[in-house]
Amino acid sequence: MAASETLDAEIELIASSLLPEESLSSPPLSWPREIAIVNAESQRTLHIRIAEEYPKRQAVTVEVKGNDIGRDAAAEWSKRINGFLDSWEESEDFPLYQLATTHLLPLLAPETAPPAPKITAPPPPPPIPHHALLTSHHLLSSTKRKNFLALSSQLSLVGFSKVGHPGIYYAVGDKDDLEEWMREVKSWNWLALRVRVGVEPIRDAEVELEGRGKESGARGGKGRGDWVELKKIGDALEWLKKRGREQMLLDIGIGGSSE
Repeated sequence: MAASETLDAEIELIASSLLPEESLSSPPLSWPREIAIVNAESQRTLHIRIAEEYPKRQAVTVEVKGNDIGRDAAAEWSKRINGFLDSWEESEDFPLYQLATTHLLPLLAPETAPPAPKITAPPPPPPIPHHALLTSHHLLSSTKRKNFLALSSQLSLVGFSKVGHPGIYYAVGDKDDLEEWMREVKSWNWLALRVRVGVEPIRDAEVELEGRGKESGARGGKGRGDWVELKKIGDALEWLKKRGREQMLLDIGIGGSSE
């Protein structure tokens, strides 16, 4: 895929992950490509400039501007952004999307002053996160891979899709969001898609943070979502093992000694 086509796909993914108060503009079909993302609440703007050598690291420059960012603060922000860019991996799928959603978009959020203390009734307990596990014969389609990333942002889901053979898809989120995710994924054209674990509650110790994704203030407290692509069965097992759930794959014969 040409660099311009890859970049167009990433810009589309970034646009799908924006919050209601954020907007993106990017003139098409010209190098260097310019992307501007504005947060209407904070009045901050994220400027991304991409040269024709993309996806090389040196092809990308980033700057955040805003009325609340003075000269000294701008220098500090520049150091932070350069630190994010130091982790750039040009061999990674969708590197600009990963950089933007993981590190850059949170910089646009408005600063909030701590509220004055007041006596209120205790908040209701957070909803119990649910999870679901699907498998298919394979995941090779770039369209499906892009759709998984976009859907996770729209529904504030945490999880992964494992590409290649077999395809493995694991998602964590609120029950209603997961049910919508399940309906949408099932509607795609699949070879041997199977529901291994339906939408079920998770009751282990780490679910509160996990169910919210990135940025606890975004999307009404749900976050933007946090979806990753994995290339190997071992990577999927390790992702689940960190959460004490690797047995989900082992129980269906994936990841045993025969893999």
